[in-house]
Amino acid sequence: MSSFRPPKDISQFFKDSKGQIVIAQFPNWPLWVWLGATLLESFKISFIPPFWITTIGFIAILYWAGLEVFQGVNSFRRCLGLLVAMIVLMNRFG
Repeated sequence: MSSFRPPKDISQFFKDSKGQIVIAQFPNWPLWVWLGATLLESFKISFIPPFWITTIGFIAILYWAGLEVFQGVNSFRRCLGLLVAMIVLMNRFG
């Protein structure tokens, strides 16, 4: 049996188990890795081959998305993780 219960109002979508609204959290180290890889790739200032920079960024953002989907603190974070994963995968393979 599932533990899913639809929210009573839209604010429940953004609230964690303590009743606090959570949109973003710090630190999100996979996002920092992805951002670093994206910057290195766009400025082409790295001694690491571009394939590896792209791969590291891809893995980091998918890891972050997976964490959000399976361990997100609220429905918004879980949906955001799923949306990012779908966009990244469609951009890469679609």
